[in-house]
Amino acid sequence: MSTGLDVVRAALAGTQAWLVGGAVRDELLGRQTSDLDIVVAGDPAQAARAVAHAGGSAACFALSEEFGSWRVVARDRSWQVDVEPLRGETLEADLALRDFTVNAIARELDEGGAPIDPLDGIADLRARRLRMAGPDAFARDPLRVLRLVRVAVELDMAPDEEALSCAAAEAHGLGGVSGERVFVELRRILATPHARRGIEMAVAIGATAVVLPELDALRGVEQSRFHHLDVYDHTLQVLQG
Repeated sequence: MSTGLDVVRAALAGTQAWLVGGAVRDELLGRQTSDLDIVVAGDPAQAARAVAHAGGSAACFALSEEFGSWRVVARDRSWQVDVEPLRGETLEADLALRDFTVNAIARELDEGGAPIDPLDGIADLRARRLRMAGPDAFARDPLRVLRLVRVAVELDMAPDEEALSCAAAEAHGLGGVSGERVFVELRRILATPHARRGIEMAVAIGATAVVLPELDALRGVEQSRFHHLDVYDHTLQVLQG
């Protein structure tokens, strides 16, 4: 049975393209993933359609008009591929625009290539350290404030002081992020074994004051983990509906 990566390699053979982000990170951590992020030097729409065709008429649609990204989903939902255009003149410039160094590692699509790691993300993976890829990481996309929490608890990593400080300074920007995007990050935080740690981190950097004021009102009040989760679950239902 072909994997998503097999399909992508077959569809984009001869194309200047790279596997980036979480898929490379998870490979280095020995984690399995079916969600792939691909950066192409050419037209992402054309590349996405080629992947969809190679994947047996997989679903293919524009994901973001602003960023020019496309998504391809296998008919049986066994894999998902996001195709993005190269931002900047080089791959290194593209990686510098990403959220965290551990997500700013790339690999050529061809098998056997060494990781491309201009920001020392591999060293951060080994140290279980979460650092920003650039000083304006959160200003570029305030949702990354919540993503900091989510990645930290999903991978059991510790954000460094600079990342925590910058996240707190930009948390107010979450008010301008769509409820759908916020909901996805919150749900994933709650799905981890370290959900309580995630809640406490989100409170500490001021994220809950913006997206979950009901929960933030409980600050300083002793509550059981399950009560916290009940409050989160209720608020997520509000966001979803």
